[in-house]
Amino acid sequence: MSRIALILAFAALLGAYGIASAAQNDWGRARLACADVGLDPGSSAFGQCVFDLYYSLWDEQNEAEH
Repeated sequence: MSRIALILAFAALLGAYGIASAAQNDWGRARLACADVGLDPGSSAFGQCVFDLYYSLWDEQNEAEH
């Protein structure tokens, strides 16, 4: 029984890592897109661009699932 619990816990951990990794990739893509349009990575406009782009895409992806 404890072996099954250990396997399930490990599977959950791997699943959580996959989700976190995907989110990091999406943040990275948003950063690249905002830099590509010429925004300075140190500016507040860049940070706002990344935030807006990431969450706009997140909203679109989650609306499509429902």
